[in-house]
Amino acid sequence: MTRKKTYRTVTRPFNHVHSTLTALGFTQTATKDGCCYALTFRDPRTDQQYMFGIPTRTADNGWTEVLLHEAAFKDKGEIPSSAMEIAVSVMMETKQYLSSHEPKPASIPIEIAQNGRMASNNASELKRLGKEMANMPTNAQVIENGMVPDPIQ
Repeated sequence: MTRKKTYRTVTRPFNHVHSTLTALGFTQTATKDGCCYALTFRDPRTDQQYMFGIPTRTADNGWTEVLLHEAAFKDKGEIPSSAMEIAVSVMMETKQYLSSHEPKPASIPIEIAQNGRMASNNASELKRLGKEMANMPTNAQVIENGMVPDPIQ
């Protein structure tokens, strides 16, 4: 008795999903529920083409769900075993690429980030910064050395 391989849904940011699937040769088409990525296989025995599609949809968090368990051939009728084997290997490769590369963490919100500050509220960091600034040449010293001072300072 053989068991059919079941694939789970993979959820990743849209740009990760789109760039991965297009790099693997899939083309994107819009559907009423999201979009579908299609790939055309050519059976070497019959020299026929068969279109294979992987549907996707947008999750509640804004990421893209790749519905690997709903992937199927678009063509009606008998699909040769050689085309089925190719589809299984492509599905395994697709699942591996989508699952193995973790998405980048979200950046820190601007309200929390300390943009524009040279030092945090840490006293030792403020002392270190003060020593660094004391050793920096003044604009007059920079001009004496024949250089042009930084206009931003």
